Amino acid sequence: MTTSLTRRQKLVAPDRIGELLGEWLADGDLLALGGLFKQGRPMSLVREVIRSGRKKLKLISSPGSGFDIDLMIAAGCVAETFLPAVTLEDRMCPSFRAAVETGTIKAHCVDALSVVGGYLAAANGVPFQPVAAWKGSDVPAHNPLIAPIECPFTREKLYATRAIRPRLALLHAQEGDVYGNIRHLSTMTYADQMIARAADKVIVSVDRIVDTDDIVARSRETTIPCIYVDAVVEQPYGAHPTGSFPLYTIDEDHIEQYAMLAEEARRGGDADRAPLQSYLSRHVHDAPDQQAYLEAVGGAVRMAELEKEAANYE
Repeated sequence: MTTSLTRRQKLVAPDRIGELLGEWLADGDLLALGGLFKQGRPMSLVREVIRSGRKKLKLISSPGSGFDIDLMIAAGCVAETFLPAVTLEDRMCPSFRAAVETGTIKAHCVDALSVVGGYLAAANGVPFQPVAAWKGSDVPAHNPLIAPIECPFTREKLYATRAIRPRLALLHAQEGDVYGNIRHLSTMTYADQMIARAADKVIVSVDRIVDTDDIVARSRETTIPCIYVDAVVEQPYGAHPTGSFPLYTIDEDHIEQYAMLAEEARRGGDADRAPLQSYLSRHVHDAPDQQAYLEAVGGAVRMAELEKEAANYE
């Protein structure tokens, strides 16, 4: 008897993302966000999470996070964070700072090594990753991901960082095919690769879908194989206002605009929150899809400017 194997396509329409979030992400779940600082953040997917109304989420990311985390906190989606750095690079993230100062969220004290080690343990299917580097430091005293252990062979005193297995991971890359093979065109993708292997479910937004023949012809450039991806969605400029180099650069003007509104809300409290709420309404709640969002931030003209800036860096 001959068995016929059919490859499962994982490309989904943008209007199905809300449905998948309903199936794969519940209130209180651990959600992982890919990218690094202001590059490659899955912003179109993050806005979809906010529109879905999810609450009390626990957030984890790569060692460097920022705008997307702050936006989710401003929208009231977050209860806890496990983040080594939450920054806009030239300042603290205002909504994150306000939420920590007022006790609205619980920000766990974790470092990059414990997060990366936790992903690595989950990716390898083991409950923890042994680490020696924290000897002599105060990190273990305050980090909930760490516990002391003893090597069963040498009796050496070490530390273990527990496996981190997010319920769902949201990632962004430049290219992918219909089967979910992902190709980053930028560097510093190690965290996305580990997050994809560690998470229960993975959704990846890509700026463009490419032919599978092209993926096969350049197979060594595949950064995340399809076996680690549950859904891929084509979302041009899906990382905006963060960058997706080398296709388009960071929209610093947009991030600065948001930061000013969020800082105003932090300093003034509820009385000065109206401008931030207006931002959320215009760019998230009243922009039901990626095209509507892009129109709200300057449309094709602004995207062309960001593409030109990226090209000038090459």
